[in-house]
Amino acid sequence: MKTNINQLMILDRAKTMVLKGYNLNDSLTTSSMIELLQLKMMNGVTHFLYRKKDGTIREAWGTLLEKVVVNNIHGYGVPKRYYNCQAYFDIESQSWKSFRYENLITIL
Repeated sequence: MKTNINQLMILDRAKTMVLKGYNLNDSLTTSSMIELLQLKMMNGVTHFLYRKKDGTIREAWGTLLEKVVVNNIHGYGVPKRYYNCQAYFDIESQSWKSFRYENLITIL
């Protein structure tokens, strides 16, 4: 279970977003929110908003609780983080979903 914020991951994500052309301050803020989101999802269900590929806003209830994740793993061995995406188990649709780090809007 994750219990603390990883500062190196925040800086690494922010660096990747800056290299894509995003503002440094926005990149650091978003990276910190991603780390907080991961921490919250690993400890329970979290409510958050992100922008989908088509530009619409998605309101999601997601989790990364170990007991939920273990029962729903269907992967091929390549973690989403290598594609700069955050994967989560959607409570409403009972399926895995993901979004790009830079598309996170807020945690509610």
